[in-house]
This record gives sequence, structure tokens and C-alpha cells, in this order.
Amino acid sequence: MKILCAGPTSIDERVMEVMGKSHTNPDIDLEYEKRHRQVEKKISKLLKTDATSFIMLGEGIIGLEAAIINLVEENDRVLVLNNGVFGAGFADYVKFYGGESYIYEDDFRRGFDIEKLKKFLEKDHDFKVATMVHCETPSGITNDVKTICNLLNSYGILTVVDTVSGMGGEEFDFDDFKVDIALGGSQKCISAPAGLTLVTISERAKEAIKERKKPVPSYYMNFTNYYEYSDSFAFPYTMNENLTYALDLALDILMEKDSLALHKKYAEVTREIFEKAGFELYAKDSRSNTLTAVMVPEGFIAEDILSALRKRGILISKGAGEIFEKVFRIGHMGNNISYENFLELYEKLDEVFEELGIKTEVSLKETYVGLMK
Repeated sequence: MKILCAGPTSIDERVMEVMGKSHTNPDIDLEYEKRHRQVEKKISKLLKTDATSFIMLGEGIIGLEAAIINLVEENDRVLVLNNGVFGAGFADYVKFYGGESYIYEDDFRRGFDIEKLKKFLEKDHDFKVATMVHCETPSGITNDVKTICNLLNSYGILTVVDTVSGMGGEEFDFDDFKVDIALGGSQKCISAPAGLTLVTISERAKEAIKERKKPVPSYYMNFTNYYEYSDSFAFPYTMNENLTYALDLALDILMEKDSLALHKKYAEVTREIFEKAGFELYAKDSRSNTLTAVMVPEGFIAEDILSALRKRGILISKGAGEIFEKVFRIGHMGNNISYENFLELYEKLDEVFEELGIKTEVSLKETYVGLMK
């Protein structure tokens, strides 16, 4: 099955080969620790920073919850910025650990309106932490992390950014953007197997954790256990060396090319093809370079298109939440990206649309070939 969905992505055969080997015992092999630290430094390099990065064993969602459990204490106010399905999810974690969340909601089809956010903060900026999603995968929107986090930082608010679907495919300068905790995942643009959360943390966030009134109410998710290590306490639990080595190679593959330019190129081509064919894109602005959400034509649901593509050996995604059956999503991210993959996708979509009776103004395949010349 050809994977062209909004993640997890397809994985390079070389990465899977590394994943499938038994390498060492990470508990006792000192060479493993050296390799692990090198991988952590590569994560920081990807985000253009010397700030501390570390790896958590667990899918990206564990990092989102862990960021809250580390920074938020009882009655702390947290600003939850939400313009998509995943943004509001942070509010649940805040509630679990005794904090008070304020969900600031904006248009789900657009990036955050910065002037509107400025006016809100002028009236109310008494928040310890603010959370946001860099790339909202259900809607295909990439939010302006730099402008938003610099604004929040000017009020002394700690910033937590979910960049699981952006890391490696969208511009992200940790220091310049003034982010305090950036959270990534192994399975999206980096195209490593799912199962690792990538955390980059500022000194300001470390200090906030150190100054807590009460200890972090977790061992597994306590960030301090990851970056305050010694020779006798290298890791808080047994690491998965297979996942680490696979991530290491996947990062090398990603960084040996101009990944940002490649993602941007395929995003622009994808959007142009569907617009020329007469489709409406879900996102009206701030469109993502890692995936595109396309409105399903009236009289159909997303499953009509997805099931027809599955029969032809291709996987793409539906929407999520209220737009679950209203959009279909294509992931032009990481290892999904190749000329041949998308040539086959558009060829099969032409067949599917003809079979379903969905009229298009141009052939998707022919338009793709023309744009890629």
C-alpha cells in the first residue's frame, strides 16, 4: 500500500533495515549513550538551536501532556490557542493537573489573526503558560509561531508548541521564535517509525520547572530526569535502541537535502493542481507545506474517495472532528515525497473521480506533469 496520508508517513527502506536489527543493550553500553546524545544534538540542529533536546519513549502525545505536567501547577492559568481540532486538546491536560485553562478560539480555516490576539492580550495576559499547534493537520494550516510566541514572550508567558506535523517540513528557529518547549514526533516529516517524542526546552522553561512549588507529579514524564543525568543515571528508563538508530538515520536523510524547499515545492504544486481542477481548499490562508486539506465535492463524503483509492493501493486521510467526512487530506511530507509517488496518486485520482462522477476541470495527472517540468 502506498502511503500518502497526513502521517505517519512511509519510511525509507534503509531506516526500516536499521530498525529491524538488534544493536546493543542501551542500559549498559556506554557507546550507546554517546550515540543517543549525538541524536539529541541533531534534533537541536534541526531547530537551529543549541538548546537542550531529548527523546522520550512514547508517541508524540506523551510530550504534549508532559509539557503541561512539568510547567503547570494547581490554579496556574494557561492560555490554550485553538484554531483546529488539536489545539484545544491541551486544555484537557491542564484540567488533569489542576490548572485553569482559557481556550482562545479563532477561525478554523485561517491562521491566527495576530491583531485580534494582540488586542486580547492587552486586556488579559495574566497567564503562566500558553500552548499552540504549529501545523494543524486536520485543516492544513500552519500557524505563525514566530510572531505569536514573540508576542507571548513579551508578556513573560512561557510557550509550548506542538510541532509534531511541522518539524522538518516547516521553518522553525527555536531561539528566534522564542519558544520554550517544542514538541515533535518521529513519524511525520522526519519519517522514522512512530514511538518517539522529541522535546527541545529553553533555559527559561528549565528554571520554571526548578522553581515549582511542588515536585512534578510524575517520574516517566518528568523532564528533569531527561536532561539532568550523570554517568550512573544516563536515562530514566530503558531506551529503545532500534527506534533511536532508526531516528538517527532518518534525521541524516532529512538533513542531507533542502527539506524545507522540497516540502514547499510539493505543497504549492498540490494546491495549484486541485484549484485548477475546480476543488476548494479547506484552509483559506496560512496553508501548510506538509499537507493539504481539500473540500469533498457536494453530494459525496471523504470515504467515497478514500475507499476507491484504497482499492487502487493508495492511502490518504480524511479530515478530523466536524470535518471528518468533509475533506480529504494529502500528506506531502517526509518520505512520502517523490515524483513517482505523486504521479501515481494523481493518475489514480483521475480514475477515482471519473468512476464516482466527480467532474474536474483538468486532468490532475497531466497538470502535475506540466507543473513539474
